[in-house]
Amino acid sequence: MALDLHRKYIEKKQDSAPLAPIKDIINSKYYLDPLELLGERSFDEPREVNESEIGSPVQEFFRDAVVFLTGGTGFMGKVLVEKLLRTCPHIKHIYLLIRSKKGKNVDERLEDIFEDRLFKRLKHEVPKYYHKVSGVAGDCSLPGLGLSVSSRNTLINEVNIIFHGAATVRFDEHIRVAMNINVSGTRELISLARNITNLKVMAHISTAFSNCNRMHVDEKFYDPIADYNDVLKLVSSTDDETLHSMTSKIIGDLPNTYSFTKSLAEDAIRREAQDLPILVFRPTVVVGTYREPVRGWIDNVYGPTGIIVGAGTGVLHTYYLDANIVTDIIPVDIVVNALICATHRTATSRKCDEIPIYTCSSSIQKPIRWKEFMELNKRHGMYWPTIRAIWYYSFWITKNPFLFAMLNFFCHTVPGYTLDTLARFSGQKPILMNIYKKIDKVRDILAYFADKEWTFINDRILALWDTLDSQDKELFNFDIHQLSWDYFCQAHCLGLRVYLVKDDIHTLPAARKKWEK
Repeated sequence: MALDLHRKYIEKKQDSAPLAPIKDIINSKYYLDPLELLGERSFDEPREVNESEIGSPVQEFFRDAVVFLTGGTGFMGKVLVEKLLRTCPHIKHIYLLIRSKKGKNVDERLEDIFEDRLFKRLKHEVPKYYHKVSGVAGDCSLPGLGLSVSSRNTLINEVNIIFHGAATVRFDEHIRVAMNINVSGTRELISLARNITNLKVMAHISTAFSNCNRMHVDEKFYDPIADYNDVLKLVSSTDDETLHSMTSKIIGDLPNTYSFTKSLAEDAIRREAQDLPILVFRPTVVVGTYREPVRGWIDNVYGPTGIIVGAGTGVLHTYYLDANIVTDIIPVDIVVNALICATHRTATSRKCDEIPIYTCSSSIQKPIRWKEFMELNKRHGMYWPTIRAIWYYSFWITKNPFLFAMLNFFCHTVPGYTLDTLARFSGQKPILMNIYKKIDKVRDILAYFADKEWTFINDRILALWDTLDSQDKELFNFDIHQLSWDYFCQAHCLGLRVYLVKDDIHTLPAARKKWEK
C-alpha cells in the first residue's frame, strides 16, 4: 500500500505540467504572487536526516514512537499527521483509524488523504514519508472500535502514543449517533489504551464549548448535566423518533448534541481514565492555517469560514449576529503545535493527582470582534475574487431582528426566487433558494452563539509555552501573544479560494473583470 501510494505520487509529479506564467496576475494593482503569499514557493529542499542526529526535546520524544490516531481523515487530524511526518524525522509509524465510506475502502481513503494540497510541502521536503503511515480499518461508533483481532493486537503491541480526535462535529446530529461516536468511542479508546503494552500518553481532543452553558470556563472538569451511563442506556432502548423528540429535554441548557456528548466524554475520562497517562485538549473555534505547512488552508465551511465564503462569493449578504462580540477563533496549525507539546509534557512530567486540561484559545490575549474580523477579510480578500462569485461583495451584520428580516427578504429571498425563476426558463437547475434555506437552517443551529461572549481560561497553555526550549519554540510555535489577525487575514480569503473552493489562481484575471463589472 505504501509503495503504491509513493508510485502514484511520483507518476503525478512527472506528468504534471509546470505552472503557467502569472504575469497577468501580478501587476501594478495586484502586486502579490498568490502562491508566494500562501507559502507554496518557499518549501525547503529535501533532506535526509541521519539516525544519529539529535533533535529538539519534542522531536526526540517522538523518536521510534508509534502513533495511533483517530480522526485522521478530518480537518485537524490531517494537519496533525502532516506536522508529525514533516517535523519529527525519527517517528517510526502512524496508524490511522479509517472506516470505509462512499464505496471506498481503507487504502483508497488513505490515498485520498494524501492527495490534498495540504501535503504538498511534506511531499517535497520529506519524499519518503509514505512508508511511515498506514490505515487500520475501524469505526469509533462500533464496539471495540470495529477493529479486527489482528489489528487490535498490532496496536496493543506497537503503539506508544494515542491521539483521539474522532468525533461527529455536526451540531444537529441525532443523539444516538453523537453518543455512539463521541461517548462510546471515547470509552472504547480508554479500554484499548489500558491494554497497550508500552503506552506513554493518550491525548483526548475535546472542545472548549463542551461547557458552553458556563460563560467562564476554567481548565478543569465540570459536573455534567447527566450521567453518561444513563444516557447510553436510554439511547440503546429507545427508538429514533422518540429520542429525537426527547433530545431538548435530555441535553438541558446545552445548545446541541455536540456540546452535550463532548461534555459526557470528558466525564468518562475523569471517571474511567485516572490510572492512565492522559490529557484533555480543548480548542475553541478552529479556523484555517496561520503559517504552516501553507497559509490559509482549510477543508470545511464550519463556523466563521462559512460566513466568509458565503459573503465572498456574493451569495450571503446579511447575517443575524452581534458584530461587537469577541469571536474566539484559533488557527489550526497553532492548535496542532500546542497539542503536540501538551502531549509531550504530559508524558514526560511526573504523575500528577489530576488529569491535565489544556484550553487553546485566543480571546484573552488576542481578542478580535466579528466586525474587525469581517473588515480584515474584506480588505485583504478583495484582491482574490473567485470566478464562481455570483455577485459583488455586499454584506451587513446586524443584531436587530427587524432590520435583519428586512435585509434577508430583499437581499436573499427576492433575488433568490427571481434568479431561480430565470434559471428555470433558461433550462438550468434552480439552486439559490435551496442555498438560502440551508443558510437559514445553519443560522438557526448557531443562534445560541450569536450574542454570547465566553471567557476561556488558558493558563496551562501559556505556562506550557514557557517550558519549551528555543528550538521547540521555533518548530512548534503556538505563542498566542505573537498571533496577528491582520497577518492571518492576508492569506485567509486566498486560501479559501484555492484550497476550499478549489478555484485555480489562473482564473484570477477573468474573476477580477467579472468582479469589477
